[in-house]
Amino acid sequence: MEQAHRILSIYTRLLQQKVVNKYELSNEWGVSSRTIQRDIDNIRNFLYDTDEWHGYRKEITYNHKLESYAMDSSSSNHEVSLYFLLTLLETVSPDIDQHLYNYLELLIATFHTQHESELRAHLSKLKVGKRFDELNHIVTASRAINKSQKLYTDNHQEITPIGIQYYNFTFNLSYKMHDQILSTDLKQKVVTFSPNHFHAQSVYNSIEWVTFELVPELYELIRHRYQHKIIKLVNKKYYVIRIKMCVEDAINFCFTARNQARLVGPESTYQIVMKELLKLQETYLFTRLSANEY
Repeated sequence: MEQAHRILSIYTRLLQQKVVNKYELSNEWGVSSRTIQRDIDNIRNFLYDTDEWHGYRKEITYNHKLESYAMDSSSSNHEVSLYFLLTLLETVSPDIDQHLYNYLELLIATFHTQHESELRAHLSKLKVGKRFDELNHIVTASRAINKSQKLYTDNHQEITPIGIQYYNFTFNLSYKMHDQILSTDLKQKVVTFSPNHFHAQSVYNSIEWVTFELVPELYELIRHRYQHKIIKLVNKKYYVIRIKMCVEDAINFCFTARNQARLVGPESTYQIVMKELLKLQETYLFTRLSANEY
């Protein structure tokens, strides 16, 4: 086997967290163990000289007991990251597209061979379906927001995307159209890129400040998620804060936070929330099914 092929093969095995025994490889490839040792040293030198660590691997180490080499990495942190990703998908979006499933499967087989069986078992809990179009709409909307690029809807109307929130078991896009801030379910809405761009700051300025009273525990959970201003802390019991938030997001925030937050203003948003609360009350108090209807 040529040197280039040997080095690529060894490097690939190390990346996949496999151990490399130079004596086994020398027998397999018909070369001396010293040749394999030089190949490993060349890989080490290349990585150090070019600083190609990418935050994934630290060092090629030698295990004297096993007489083999392995990539000593921060793999435990990466295992946690992948487990978290799978848990997040299972919790938030357990139905995934076949393309995403195949990519996760490839990721496990390539970089997580030490925990492959367990990770595959976790992956198998996800349901696989034809969701490519829906996922593509979410990705398109997210890319448009990051690039400050406008979108076209399926009825050829141009909209300005603002943000994506997950509530009511689906991904919702907040957007601006004709000076109105609206929201739509990305599962139902087809979006494509428009050639036009927008100024993110001007769109940001068009979103209202919504005032809330909320407990400190909730504030710690949401303070990195929303642009906000603290007005005051009242007796260390609750914060009064202003949050940049669309009306639809404010309504869902109130229902999600329940007794941990209370919307104070503006008056128009407050009235909308009150109407939604009355609808909820009516659902539970006045339209309850009798036992014999179940």
